[in-house]
Formats: sequence, C-alpha cells, structure tokens
Amino acid sequence: MSIASDLERFILDEIVQGTGVESVDPTEDLLASGVIDSHGLMEVVAFLESRYGVAVSDDDLLPENFESLASIEAFVTRKAAA
Repeated sequence: MSIASDLERFILDEIVQGTGVESVDPTEDLLASGVIDSHGLMEVVAFLESRYGVAVSDDDLLPENFESLASIEAFVTRKAAA
C-alpha cells in the first residue's frame, strides 16, 4: 500500500468519518477543500510520525508539504531517505 493510500484510509477512518467524504483525490488541496483542518493536520502529523517513523518539525509544517496526499507522500519519502 502506498503512503498516499495509507494516509487516505487514515483520514477517512479517523478524521472525516461520518461526514459523507468517501474518497480523497491524491491532488486535492486538503485544507482548502475542508477535508482536514488545523486539528486534523496535527492528527496527520502524529500518524506519520508513528506509522513511518519520521520526525516532523515546526519548520516542516509548510503548505507545500501538507497540501495534498501526493505532497505528503513526497514529504514522507524525502524525510525517510534523509
């Protein structure tokens, strides 16, 4: 399972459960579309740190790193390789 697919499952099961959201396009802007809010972003960060063992610093919390499933997957891949 890809990071994006794994993350989509987490978002659907833990963050947007019961809201009617059934899928998330990998390029959808998660914050602008309202799929996640700032609290949801912190849940995503905790999930990434726990699941993939990456440390997310305050400096990493940039829109370009957390805009979409695809950008989050790229971010995690970069962090894991570092």
